Amino acid sequence: MKWYQRLFKYPEVWILTVAALVTRLVQLHLPPAVVFDEVYFRAFAANYLDGHYFFDIHPPFVKLLFAGAAGALGIDPAQLSGGDPAGVLLRFIPALAGAALVPLTYVIVRQLGLGRRIAALGALMILCENALLVESRFVLMDSILLLAGFGALSAYLALRKSKGLRRWAWVLFTALLLGILVSTKWTGLAIAGLVGVTWLVDSYRAKAGWQRPLAEGAVVVFVVAAVYIGCFMTHFSLLTKSGEGDAFMGAKFRSLLIGSENYDSQARMAFWDKFVELNQEMYTAQGSLNDVEHPYASKWYSWPLELRGVYYWQGPEGKDGMQGNIYLLGNPVVWWGSAIAVLAAFAIWVARPKLLGAKRATVAFLLAGYAVNFVPFAFIDRPMFLYHYLIALVFAVLLACVMLALLFGWQRERFGGKAAQQTYWAFVAVIVLGFLYFVPISYGWPLMPGDLEQRMWLPTWR
Repeated sequence: MKWYQRLFKYPEVWILTVAALVTRLVQLHLPPAVVFDEVYFRAFAANYLDGHYFFDIHPPFVKLLFAGAAGALGIDPAQLSGGDPAGVLLRFIPALAGAALVPLTYVIVRQLGLGRRIAALGALMILCENALLVESRFVLMDSILLLAGFGALSAYLALRKSKGLRRWAWVLFTALLLGILVSTKWTGLAIAGLVGVTWLVDSYRAKAGWQRPLAEGAVVVFVVAAVYIGCFMTHFSLLTKSGEGDAFMGAKFRSLLIGSENYDSQARMAFWDKFVELNQEMYTAQGSLNDVEHPYASKWYSWPLELRGVYYWQGPEGKDGMQGNIYLLGNPVVWWGSAIAVLAAFAIWVARPKLLGAKRATVAFLLAGYAVNFVPFAFIDRPMFLYHYLIALVFAVLLACVMLALLFGWQRERFGGKAAQQTYWAFVAVIVLGFLYFVPISYGWPLMPGDLEQRMWLPTWR
């Protein structure tokens, strides 16, 4: 088979990818305003460009990425921090990441041993998930976090079936993505831990000895550490002036910042001391938010039910009474449907594991991925929001794919292929209709007050 034949062997992937790009990129300049937490990330990028020290509770990777893009596009700090429309150009980065998650989901479902139709259905669920759409259309970090996390998961699944130099290439790629993941948010450690534990279990089962796992593990640890530490080296090298983040750092650190009241041109501080101090302060600052309240914060146990969305933006009211609003709300078909799939998968895995057949190990792996990206939030007291569930949501979608494959298989055996096909297309239709119904409050299209209220299915969504 020639290369161009292989390239178009799976037309459904191309259709889904084009649809993902269109939905994520269309009207990306709207609204021409700073939306929700964009105010912070645009300011952080501006700080990197003008050198003024800032503090954030998350590692620097995505903020450095935004700053690098702003510099390459010739956007100056004043345009970023002042809310200039030029800053919307940075939305292309998370939008492209959000679009890439759609074909990546297809690939992962196929790597899990499921067929093309199920893989297409899984990718469609990600494509038509309104919360993922909203989060990918603004200068925010979660779509990049998702791409890095599930990219690392896919790379790991690929290395499991590889040998020789190809396996080492996948080891390096997995390590690089894991480095980006934990350098974006510490919550990325959940996927890193899942991959690490599964890696050890696989090595034990394969009776590969200790040399290969030790060598591969050493490479992964080195690359992840290099990426993480390298981000902080760049962070410190760019932020050399006094800024709003001074108050979080000690007097010795502030003595290095030009313009600080503690500034001393002769002062020196080892990188490792700065690195440790900042990471300790990031950890401490997480706890300092425990008593903070936010009107759109929600409890972790409410996320699978989508009881509380996040209000991102309100547009001006027109003369006809129409107004645009943007809510971080998921497609209920995907959100609630995937939650049911998680419960069904867990119940069957515990009570009737034989029903899962050859997919028992796959279900266990995905349930573990869901759990480690959901349950730990029960032990965090600071305000949390619906978008903290997005990684677990994608694992729920992957579990839904497995459960639907089993459902269609059972239906095919019991009632014939036509019945299974009809059910499949019914799922497709309901997913798409749910997406289209909520699209106006994903893009901020003007609606009459009554039309907006019709989409507020739960009183807590307001």
